[in-house]
Amino acid sequence: MGPPGTAGVPPATYSASFSCRPKLTKNRPTLHYPCVPSLTPPDAPYPLPSIPYLRLRHTLRATAPAFLPPFKGSMLRGAFGHALRRTVCTMGPQQPCESCRLRQACVYTRIFETFVEGTPPPLLGGLQTAPRPYVFEPAGEERQYAPGDPLEFDLLLFGQAVDLQAYAQLAVERMAAAGLGSARVPFALDRVEALLPDGTWCALFLDGRPLGPATLPPSLPLRDGLSAPRATLRFLTPTRLKVQNHLQTSVSFRGLAFAMLRRTLELAHFHVPGAAIDWTFRPLLDRASAIRVTASDLVWRDWDRYSNRQGTKMTFGGFTGLLHLEGDLAPFAPLLRTAEILHLGKGATFGQGRLKVEEPGSEGPP
Repeated sequence: MGPPGTAGVPPATYSASFSCRPKLTKNRPTLHYPCVPSLTPPDAPYPLPSIPYLRLRHTLRATAPAFLPPFKGSMLRGAFGHALRRTVCTMGPQQPCESCRLRQACVYTRIFETFVEGTPPPLLGGLQTAPRPYVFEPAGEERQYAPGDPLEFDLLLFGQAVDLQAYAQLAVERMAAAGLGSARVPFALDRVEALLPDGTWCALFLDGRPLGPATLPPSLPLRDGLSAPRATLRFLTPTRLKVQNHLQTSVSFRGLAFAMLRRTLELAHFHVPGAAIDWTFRPLLDRASAIRVTASDLVWRDWDRYSNRQGTKMTFGGFTGLLHLEGDLAPFAPLLRTAEILHLGKGATFGQGRLKVEEPGSEGPP
C-alpha cells in the first residue's frame, strides 16, 4: 500500500520520503498532523513538496428571500473571517492581532490572519503576511434566493489548517446564522461532506446535527498523468497575475509555472512543517520555456467586490478561458495537479485563479 492519497498509483511511479510533524512546534500547540509524503516521479526535474488538503463541501439554505453577488467568494471569505474571530478569540475585538500575545497559538491567526514569523527564505522575503491556508470555491452565480434555496460552496484547508477543521466548520455554521449579503439574510447549515483520500465522500453534518469523526485525514494532490504532448488549461474563475506590478492579460507557460511554484512553496514553507523544499528550481523553469502555447482563448473578466477593510467598492478582475499547450508536459504533472487544488494568483482565497487541466479526449463541461 502506498502513502495516503496515492490510491491507484502503481508503486513504481513514485518514490516517497516521509516528513512527520513533531508533537509540539515552538510556541505553538499542535493538534493532529499526519506524516506527509513527498511524492517524486523518478524522472521529475524538481521535487515538488506535497501540500496536504481537506475539501469540505457545504450546503446552506436561505431562511428568507436573499439577494447575493454573482461571485460569492469574497462575501464568504469575509463572513467566515468575522465568524471565526467571534468564535475563537479570547482577547476581545479591541485587541489587534499584530500585538496579541496569543497570536502564535490562536486558531484565528493560524487560519485567517496569518503572519510571517521569523525570517523567510530569500524568495519569500517581500511578503508582508503569510499566505492564507484555505480557499473558497463557490458553486454557481445565482443572485436570487427564495427561502429553502441551497447555497453551495467548497472550503479547502491546507497543511496544518487541516488540524483545525472542526473550528472552520463551526465558523461556517455561525457565519450562515449571522447572515450573508448586504441585508445580512440568515442561512441555515444543511449539509457538510468531506472528500476522503480514497475519493469517497463522508457526511460530517446533516439535518442540523454533526455526524462522523471530529477530524479527518487530508488528501494529497495527484502527481501522475499528462503523458500526451498536448494539454489545455481551462481557467474557470478570473486569474489575476502580476509581473513587476503589471497585470498580465496573456501568459507564457514559464510565467505560469513560476507563479504555481511560488504559491506551492509559500504554502509549504509556512503551513507544512517539515516539508522538504528545494529552492533551486531553475532547471524546471528552463524546461518550462520549451513548452509552447499553441493557442490562447483568454478573455478578461471584471467583477466588483466590496472591501470592508478599505471601506470601498473595488473592481477585481482577471483572465478566464483556455490556454492550449504542447511539449513534454509529464515533468509538470505534479505542479499542474497541485495548482488545480491551490488556485493561482491574487484572490485565490476567495476562489479566483481556479483552473482545470484537460488532456486530449478529457474535455468536457467545467
